[in-house]
Amino acid sequence: MLEIDSKKYKTPLFICDDLTLMLLPSCFSHSLTKNQTIYVLERKVGKKGFVTQKLKENQIKRKQVELILEKLRNFLQWIEEYALSNSEVSIATHHNLSNKILNYYINDILIDKLKKSEGVVKKHVSALKAYYNYLANAGFTNIKNLMIEPRLQEQARDNKKSRTAVKYLTPELRSIIYQNTSSIRDELLLKTGGEVGLRSKENVGILLNDFEVGNKKHKGLLSLFKEMKDNPTKDEFKFYLQGKYTKAPRNGFGQPRNIFFTRELLLRMKEYYDNERPESDSDHFFLNDDTVYFGTPISVKRASLVFTKVCESVLEKQKNGMLPLDGQLLEKDHTHHVLRHSFGTDKFYYLAESRQIAIDNVTATSIVYLTVARLMGHNAEGEYASKTTKKYIRSCNIKKDFEEKQQWF
Repeated sequence: MLEIDSKKYKTPLFICDDLTLMLLPSCFSHSLTKNQTIYVLERKVGKKGFVTQKLKENQIKRKQVELILEKLRNFLQWIEEYALSNSEVSIATHHNLSNKILNYYINDILIDKLKKSEGVVKKHVSALKAYYNYLANAGFTNIKNLMIEPRLQEQARDNKKSRTAVKYLTPELRSIIYQNTSSIRDELLLKTGGEVGLRSKENVGILLNDFEVGNKKHKGLLSLFKEMKDNPTKDEFKFYLQGKYTKAPRNGFGQPRNIFFTRELLLRMKEYYDNERPESDSDHFFLNDDTVYFGTPISVKRASLVFTKVCESVLEKQKNGMLPLDGQLLEKDHTHHVLRHSFGTDKFYYLAESRQIAIDNVTATSIVYLTVARLMGHNAEGEYASKTTKKYIRSCNIKKDFEEKQQWF
């Protein structure tokens, strides 16, 4: 199953593997995106004890829209897989699934098999209720009774644990991850995290042509390619990442910043541009290469999706003894964001070392912290500054432990 963004309707559409449109999920997506409303079940008890219920519209925020569609996509993908072993279930009739099957997905799959926490499962339940209430209001199905069953409520609460994987990947492990990508584009989408410190969404902000911000001209990648050719000894190239492509705080704008490409990375980006990037009028550097949305800009989640796919391959190879076991091992809990965090940790570590400052003595006002904060697009001031510093101090100590262990091999 695919999910693409429709330019015409400005909404995500759901597509089957045979490229046919999934009508009901797509209609729901269009309605949800356009109106930002869902139907909630309202129950009332009358004076004589009779219970009446009706569906009532409720306004939601844009962030909730994205969350609902993400959970719906997860559910529909599971239906496709489950249908392969259960002839009574199919994607074509998913709108009429029984409460038994829906609650099996919520309880036996999400809680018992996938070990999702109570909070995460509740978000899945809310998303499925929003979808099936929409279908019920339109007359396509009946109202569903979805819940976390009592037998698994305690387990769901026990599943609520913070990720146990350390928030640092050694350069050796990052290299293994890069090598297991299936294209230059996907390799670059991971390297921009591990070698430049970009969030997944920030890859969309890498542009080909020069651009202006506040009457100041900035170089696009095509100019950087020329600069690289004209300066054969230069090893670092600056690119201005606009605030509209970065992470924005609530009710605010993203923090623009300069990011830096090494010559080696920029050469690889040039190779992608010359040999693999689809022909397109788009100014965005990274483009989709699938048959459905070929030549259009990648989604903000593409790098994260690539990381998840690659990690499945790496974990399988680790399990089968096909990768070195004398270094750090990839863990299931690792996410794309750990690549960015690893970049920040390396910078923090080497800046402190070059200035002969003990890691534990770095403060939120030191040059080390302020430099890394600028590179990462962090706000170095305010109540969260010291918390960010502590995260890197912890990760630097983890990095040091890995390096000391590696010396024994």
